[in-house]
Amino acid sequence: MPKTYMRIAAAALLFAGLAIPARAEIGVIGPALLNDMLSSGNAPTVVDVRGASDFAKGHIPGAVNAAYNTIERAGLPKDAALVFYCGNDQCPLSHLAARTLEPLGYKKLLVLGGGLSAWEAGGFPVDLGGGIARPEPSPKISFLQAGELIKRLSDKETRVIDLRPAGEFRIAHISGAVNVPLETLEGAAASFSKEKSWTVYDVDNERAKAGARLLLAKGFEAKVLSGGLQVWAARKYPMESGGGK
Repeated sequence: MPKTYMRIAAAALLFAGLAIPARAEIGVIGPALLNDMLSSGNAPTVVDVRGASDFAKGHIPGAVNAAYNTIERAGLPKDAALVFYCGNDQCPLSHLAARTLEPLGYKKLLVLGGGLSAWEAGGFPVDLGGGIARPEPSPKISFLQAGELIKRLSDKETRVIDLRPAGEFRIAHISGAVNVPLETLEGAAASFSKEKSWTVYDVDNERAKAGARLLLAKGFEAKVLSGGLQVWAARKYPMESGGGK
């Protein structure tokens, strides 16, 4: 799904005469290599992104359970190597979890190819039981349609944030938007007014939702632009270039 989404997004922006820099792929490792890493003195943190009930039925020894849909609130260490896995090679959740954390400052992200099924097929041990202290539910995200946002652009109470890197922002962005890359949003939010309504966008839906969650958790009124920049551009709504740092 993430790759399909990005292909759709790229096509929409190219149609509008824009370009999207490619995003790096998440690395994949096999069960044997992971087992060797776990036996070393510098073992990674292994993260089972399935639900607690599946985790209790069987998981890689030493793994922590952090469900993919609350992964950004699990408190995983940013300076550690993280290896994500789910049930099998048909399960996309480990890649989704890695993609969710990637724009939040996590750098050492890997996915176990084939998931737990491949681990078991390799003859490696599995632990039973255990669980996780469930994190608080993530704030519910609301979406704003492009047609509604364009009506609000002249409203002094509405602010629009472009979460992409500065280089992409300079190529083209929604008229009046400010550039606050997602990686810097948490620090920048200290200067935001809670009297304003904030709308965030990106070309990557997961980045946009991560930005909205961060603002909502800090008490801001925040929404995601439905369809992101690609929908805005395809409808030929006002855009400009330049700006950013």
